[in-house]
Amino acid sequence: MEHLSCDVLIVGSGAAGLRAAISAREAGLDVCVISKGTPGKATCTILSGGVFAGVPEANGPEDHIARTLQAGRGINQKELVEILAREGPKRLKELMAWGIKGEFHRGYLFAKGRPPVWGEAIVLCLLTRAKAMGVRFIGGMAVASLRLLQGAAGVVANSAVRDKWLILTAKAVILATGGAGALYLRHDNPQRMIGEGYAIALDAGAQLQDMEFVQFYPLGSAEPKFPPLVIPPRLADRGRLFNRDKEDILEKYDIKERPAAERARDRLSQALFREIILDKRDVWLDLQGISKKEWCGDPFSASTWDVLGKRYGARYRPIRISPMAHHVMGGVCIDTDGATSVPGLFAAGEVTGGLHGANRLGGNALTETQVFGARAGAAAAAWVQHSTARRGKELTQELTLPLFGPKTGRTASSISEFKKRLRHIMWEKGGIIRDREGLTHALSAVREIHAEAMGLPAADDPLVLQRGLELRYAARVATLILESALKREESRGAHFREDFPEQDDNRWLGHLRIRKPLSEKQDPQTFDFHPIS
Repeated sequence: MEHLSCDVLIVGSGAAGLRAAISAREAGLDVCVISKGTPGKATCTILSGGVFAGVPEANGPEDHIARTLQAGRGINQKELVEILAREGPKRLKELMAWGIKGEFHRGYLFAKGRPPVWGEAIVLCLLTRAKAMGVRFIGGMAVASLRLLQGAAGVVANSAVRDKWLILTAKAVILATGGAGALYLRHDNPQRMIGEGYAIALDAGAQLQDMEFVQFYPLGSAEPKFPPLVIPPRLADRGRLFNRDKEDILEKYDIKERPAAERARDRLSQALFREIILDKRDVWLDLQGISKKEWCGDPFSASTWDVLGKRYGARYRPIRISPMAHHVMGGVCIDTDGATSVPGLFAAGEVTGGLHGANRLGGNALTETQVFGARAGAAAAAWVQHSTARRGKELTQELTLPLFGPKTGRTASSISEFKKRLRHIMWEKGGIIRDREGLTHALSAVREIHAEAMGLPAADDPLVLQRGLELRYAARVATLILESALKREESRGAHFREDFPEQDDNRWLGHLRIRKPLSEKQDPQTFDFHPIS
């Protein structure tokens, strides 16, 4: 296998990975960013709404902290929330100084992208700066394993471009792989966003937490023959949300927070899932009576005047809507500098857990990428500068290729069928409304898919081979989500158990953490509950 090396290796080229690369490079280190797709493309950042919370025009950090903790339903890590709120304004001013196309408006920074790639302006800004500083980028890379040993790190990855396996060694690794929204049938994430970072971190010895908390954005378009589109929360509040019986959804479910799609994402998503999926009643959003001035009341809403209003027809008729998987609140356990429990391994962005608690406040995800991306990059650079280890050539003999099953003639279509089946299971039984029976059934079915995935043969086509690796990770991460949801016997934020519908602070005010067992004879992962004191 070909061997490449650097000081700091970053896995993922979304906003968190790019910001981490900039900080690490500022320390004068050799920084390399690898990504599955073209650097910066096919990331959650580029498909995001492009909205950052916490700019100086807001009511100050205390208000931001209070709203974030309220959304998180009592289990945010407060030290992370305080850092986000206090450092966010500085990081957003930084983006403006670097030339991002965006504007401040009523306490938020809105990136000026084009729907549905509103975040394109963010990626272009950060990517341009990182490349100008000398950060190296390698696209088309699928990570198969990560190992850290005696102050050095080694990664085995498959290159679709070079059609070969590579070993990359470094003194520090930063995981910035994003979330796992594409595990669900309806989602607004890139199609390959299946959560491999969680499994990679766990297998490397890091801990995960709060994996049961998957956030669904309630108001996604569900028009036949049109791709899903995020409907801006403030725009939705200007219209009327109703079912086939003309019942007002917000009134029916007593949802008073505004914007509802920002501050009550969990409850509104549950209400819509019950209406649409369980009760088989379509729900519409009527925006016909809104003037252009009202429609364009904020930059995010204004950007949809043509695409949603004209192309999707929302100016002329009510449009069908449905929730979509949007964000994972759980992830890798980190300290305030993005360090994991494994020396030399750092993480930033959606792959991490703890900041958002049980439900994320709208706008915090992108601010998180800049605040904690910068911190992780600086901390990884400091680690390298104090490290006496070499770049890890001695690790190469410890790294092995993943095992594959015998040749069976299976093609990419079979992998696609497995993913489709997985997404249906997660949407119907492991998503917005859960119960023991459904979760148990889903867990059994997903374990079968994982077993099938582990037996898939190595494909001759590198892209098919990478899709096979993704299927393994997808089933593994889906298992982690389902097992966590089964163990948390309460409802809190985005995690709703119909058989345990109340929030139970006496038993469940804390974090459900996952770690690798000490013995290979035990289950693949061990769960521990850590109460908040």
